[in-house]
Amino acid sequence: MAKSVVMKTKRHGPRTAKKRPAVFRTFLTTVTPTAAKIDVIRSGLPARVVDDMAEYLDVPKHVIFGVLHTPESTAHKLIKDNRPLDSAASERVVRVADIVQMAEETFGGRSAATLWLKTANLGLGGATPLSMLDTEPGAGEVRRILSSIDYGGVF
Repeated sequence: MAKSVVMKTKRHGPRTAKKRPAVFRTFLTTVTPTAAKIDVIRSGLPARVVDDMAEYLDVPKHVIFGVLHTPESTAHKLIKDNRPLDSAASERVVRVADIVQMAEETFGGRSAATLWLKTANLGLGGATPLSMLDTEPGAGEVRRILSSIDYGGVF
């Protein structure tokens, strides 16, 4: 009987977290040439980037699913099966990383930038900048506001 308890403990014991690269952070901390971004978008980013984004931006995963236009059930299956996102969702990830990097430069760091991205903005009709990043026109508006903040102009 003790043997089965030991086996059961070993089989169902606590799992140790595997160290994995933070895909989203890589886009924020390294200069990625446009050609490399295009290659990554076309081949698809690993779906686990959703976890990285949610952690980095300190938002629930469902917020990231919304920005990526990826159904929650699909994303969970892709993550579980260690498969890539499609090219459209991968492009949105790269877009979000570019805007986050721009916001960090504008506001002088991660915490101020992520707070700004998650706060309703009058220049965006009361929407949060993060919620606008699901489309290129929305991202363009966020870039325009960030540029205005950088250069002290009006938008």
